[in-house]
Amino acid sequence: MLVLRGSDSGSQPAKSANASSAGQSVATGNSDGESAAGREAGGGQPDDSWQPYTGPVPILMYHVIGDPVGEVPYPDLWLSESDFQAQVDWLAENDYTAVTLVQVQNAWYDGGTLPEKPIVLSFDDGVLGQYVYGLPILREKGWAGQLNLKAEGSDLSSEQVLKMARAGWEIASHTINHFDLTTLDPASLEQELAGSKQQLEDELGIEIVNFCYPAGQYNDTVIEAVKAAGYRGATTVNPGLGERTMPSN
Repeated sequence: MLVLRGSDSGSQPAKSANASSAGQSVATGNSDGESAAGREAGGGQPDDSWQPYTGPVPILMYHVIGDPVGEVPYPDLWLSESDFQAQVDWLAENDYTAVTLVQVQNAWYDGGTLPEKPIVLSFDDGVLGQYVYGLPILREKGWAGQLNLKAEGSDLSSEQVLKMARAGWEIASHTINHFDLTTLDPASLEQELAGSKQQLEDELGIEIVNFCYPAGQYNDTVIEAVKAAGYRGATTVNPGLGERTMPSN
């Protein structure tokens, strides 16, 4: 699912492992949604220019914001603070507005509104640079991101995550242990899905509505387990745009 292609300018978000992954697409959507609380807050704040919208929405995926010190595993997942700032500036200059996945779902399924050019900026795992650099850079634009948080093993404290949530960020589950869900037995799969949702809700005191597949890996069994765990939707890394008509892609 190709999310957003730039031209040759290094400041434009592009299909680059350095800038973002190939992108995140929406999968396993529950179009009816079940929680008003989970459908309300976060993201850019609506104004009179926002309109009903059911079209495709690009979703960019980021991992580590900052500069690596020495050799690091997966160096392509790192993006410098200055490059991230340049990408956010480019998006704003080209009339994009960052929103949360919940806001997109509200527009797709519940008659909500979105800006003319919505985009979701998602951040995987809960890495410190997402809080130190990502939070203030997006806040300057009045934007928020989607934090796909592991229930255990993240760099972020509960206080930091809650500060992001209060700034409008959506907090989504990214499992407990970041396993490939397609390899798990039913009990382990349920623990990673329902267990992570419950653990994050208990620890943070907020509702967890959406899910992100570790490494984008899923199959029909995993899709059904995500639905059974009570998530409204999930993201993966298929190239392209998020579409309301692709709930199981």
